[in-house]
Amino acid sequence: MSIFDLYPPIKLKVRVLIGCVLWVIISMASLLLAQNSIQVEKLTTQEGLNFRHVDAVIQDREGFMWFGTTQGIAKYDGNQFIIFDSSKGNPHFIPFEQISKFIYQETSNTLWFIANHKLFALNLDTEKLNIIKDPEKILAGEVLEIALDKTDNLWVVTDEFDSYKIKRQFLIKFDGNSFRLIKSLERKSTGFTSIDITATNLICWSTVNHGIMFLNQNGEILQNKILEAYDWYGYKIHFAESFFDSKNSHYYFSESKGGVDVYKDLEFSHTLLKHKEVFYHAEEDAYGGIWFAGKKELFYLDANRKIIDYSYDVSKKMNFSSINTIFLDDSNLLWVGTDNGLLKVKLKPQNFERILENKDRKWGKTFRSIFPLKDGYVAVMCESENQLYKINTAGNASPILLQNSYQKLKYARFFVSDTVKNKAFTVNNSLIEIDFNSQSLNTYDEFSFYLNETKPNPILRLKDGSLLTGFKLSKLIQIDADTKAFSLIFDSQPLKDYELITYIQSEINPEIIWIATQSQGLLKVNLNGTIEEEFTVNTNPSLSKNSVLSLLEYKNNLLIGTFGGGVNVLDLEKHTIEVIDKKKGLSDNNVVSILPADANKIVVATYNGLSTFNLKTKMHYNYFVEDGLTHNEFNYTSAYKDINGNFYLGGLNGINKFKFEELFQEYTLPALNFTGFEVYNQRNKSTRRISKLKEEAIVLSPYDQHFMIDWSIPVYFGKSQYSFYTKLEGFDQDWFYQGSANSIRYNKLPAGTYNFKVKGMDANGNESRAGLSIPIYVEQIFYKRWWFISLLALFVFGVIYLFFQYRLNQALAMERLRTKISSDLHDDVGSMLTGLAMQTEMLEMQTNHKIDKNRLHKITTMSRDTISHMRDLVWSIDSRRDTFADLLERMQELAEEMLLPAQIAYSIDADVINPNRKINFNCKRNLFLIFKEAITNILKHSNADKVNVKISNKDEQCILHIKDNGRVETFESGSGMGLANMKLRCENINGQLTLDFENGFGVKVYLPHSI
Repeated sequence: MSIFDLYPPIKLKVRVLIGCVLWVIISMASLLLAQNSIQVEKLTTQEGLNFRHVDAVIQDREGFMWFGTTQGIAKYDGNQFIIFDSSKGNPHFIPFEQISKFIYQETSNTLWFIANHKLFALNLDTEKLNIIKDPEKILAGEVLEIALDKTDNLWVVTDEFDSYKIKRQFLIKFDGNSFRLIKSLERKSTGFTSIDITATNLICWSTVNHGIMFLNQNGEILQNKILEAYDWYGYKIHFAESFFDSKNSHYYFSESKGGVDVYKDLEFSHTLLKHKEVFYHAEEDAYGGIWFAGKKELFYLDANRKIIDYSYDVSKKMNFSSINTIFLDDSNLLWVGTDNGLLKVKLKPQNFERILENKDRKWGKTFRSIFPLKDGYVAVMCESENQLYKINTAGNASPILLQNSYQKLKYARFFVSDTVKNKAFTVNNSLIEIDFNSQSLNTYDEFSFYLNETKPNPILRLKDGSLLTGFKLSKLIQIDADTKAFSLIFDSQPLKDYELITYIQSEINPEIIWIATQSQGLLKVNLNGTIEEEFTVNTNPSLSKNSVLSLLEYKNNLLIGTFGGGVNVLDLEKHTIEVIDKKKGLSDNNVVSILPADANKIVVATYNGLSTFNLKTKMHYNYFVEDGLTHNEFNYTSAYKDINGNFYLGGLNGINKFKFEELFQEYTLPALNFTGFEVYNQRNKSTRRISKLKEEAIVLSPYDQHFMIDWSIPVYFGKSQYSFYTKLEGFDQDWFYQGSANSIRYNKLPAGTYNFKVKGMDANGNESRAGLSIPIYVEQIFYKRWWFISLLALFVFGVIYLFFQYRLNQALAMERLRTKISSDLHDDVGSMLTGLAMQTEMLEMQTNHKIDKNRLHKITTMSRDTISHMRDLVWSIDSRRDTFADLLERMQELAEEMLLPAQIAYSIDADVINPNRKINFNCKRNLFLIFKEAITNILKHSNADKVNVKISNKDEQCILHIKDNGRVETFESGSGMGLANMKLRCENINGQLTLDFENGFGVKVYLPHSI
């Protein structure tokens, strides 16, 4: 028998009692969760830390983190470590490794540290140790403590035996030039000591035998008091740590009783934190809060003076035995150095009120629907429990006790309410009516045909109070909320029966219902049963995705949240669609709900974070777990905005409540840091790395095969939320998105000047305060440099000059040879042939013998012909007769010699631009011989009495035309070798020979070039 089977009065009392108990438990849990608002990450040897035991943490002015361990120093840029230790060959060598304390001096960019009880100064510009000048050996003892006051003086405490063999501690001041002994105190037991600087720049020195003393800059003791005494292995000592905040409040960490006490002028004021354990470290943050750390304890005193214990939060993130140091960086991130690595602790922004969150589980109570109740309360449906909760205006949640609700509300996803009647409706396989007045559930199974609990099963309350539900288009019904009478929206089966995700009623026209489908886009449906319009990826305008999860009609726009396609903004007047997705700043493309905010602003819940978006300015902000959300993934149907402007969004781990105007926080990212430039040289097969940028450009040789640039942003928490954009000016036209990658590689850049730029951006589109700009110069390979090209040009010019000079000399030698040969032939051979012809003629005239006379006549004729041929040969090879005028003159002479004796008249017309220009020897010779052969053929075979010769040499062509007026029938075509010789000679000078037999015999020579 269950408790609900009891007698009704008892049953009601039991239900009320259970509700009260649950409400108390949930309220206490909510209060506890509200206090525990931190996020913790760890950094250990698994992430590259050189050793687990960390005793010192500091941040330099460029944002790099420095960790002091028992095995040296680790420099951290957020991605990789550079180790300073005593390893042989380490370029970052330090002689001792056991680091116990850091002090950073920003003015000189120097890291002072104690290693193995010795003082060292590391110049962070060069990353080399400075030489500490101490000629008087003031630092001869063991260095125990260091501190930097507000006027940049370094204070040092050393420990050693004096000349009387008495143990003493020495307070030493370094003003930047020299070390000066300020005070010495005898100690009789352990060497515990500490130095703290007050807000008024006094030196607070705590020792084991003398308690606490305040000293001025000259070492004068202003106050000295023993605040407590306790036993230390048989010795009575008075040492304890102190901390002074920006208001000069003195926090004293008692060794005898533990906790944190507050003192004023060394007089007890009150106990701030009562605790049995001793505290050793404190840091004040940018919000005015103070962190306190003991051996395993971590507490936070917020600006409202409320103390919160975070010891459990850090201990469950990492196992450790002791906290050795704490440090707050520029982003207000707390670094906790332990004996097992580092913890990074971040206070969550209080943008969101987290309700019903399960802090110990990433996936806690999942919520599917949120709807209003009367009196301004809100009801939420916990899907994982099948339980309704009520949230009051103060944000406190309590369960709504309904009989058998676990079974009856199973698979119920959509809820609508009537706040006047204090009722709500939902559907699974039945219509369910919830009466909050009587805390009863009524089910109506007659609607099961139109419903399907395995589908989204939406339900909508229309403006007239009726209900609209149905899991498919053909099952869509309108129900009277009071009588439960219903009617189908579609009288006949729709052509396409879509499965429905959600729907809303139009504010512009209440007869219109906008329906989101599972995979077929968006439908505009009239309540009269007609589909007025469809929107899919194939329509115009088109959706980015066909799967629609959420809808909002807002200022003549329909906002369509899609599964994978972002928000589609449908302008109902212009009939256009604009897509808002991750590229435009949305946190994710899977949009489960959209709610209106201020003018032109919307709130968008997704599968990965929450976005706010200004539809007009496109300004956007994104929020994640790091910003205070209970979970990054939200559920569809789980969103509501009440009349007071409170937003409620449910997801996989509780409800997020917030006001829109309280979300925005201005934040500027720190400047980017250069962390490395690595180059591989192909010729030397070597790699060089540049760790520090100089003012001049990085120079690359033409043999550097590729290079890689590394950078970082000094934000050390939630690195995945930051992205980078790069551009190599001179090579890239646009900025390229690199995601969270912090390096880029380029292969074989062409020679030239470049400028590599990087800019960082967070999830909200906020850019880093300063980007990174690296000038790069790639040298030209030697054979493309100006001096090599000049030398090569000179060399080529010299070779060409020598070649042409050689050709010129050869041509001059040839001309001289031609002149000599022609002169020799004319003078020697010519005179001999002339004499032979004359002697033969004389013998012919003297002889009376007929046979001898004929023979001598032939010899005479042959001699004369030979002389004529020799004259032609001498003329052709004589370099002094190489002009066009010489050719015309010789043709004139030949015509006179051959045509006039035969009673043939002739004319020679020449059209030559420059007759005194030298012409090619080969052309001159062949043209003349063609002319001579043509004249010879006219004499032998033609009965002509007139010959016309025309020659033209201009316009990049040369034409020789010889024509007589003889009769064609007297010419025997093809006889002899003359015509064949003319064709061969014409081809030899790349010309064309044409014969003309009409109205006489004609020869035409065409050369496609001038001579």
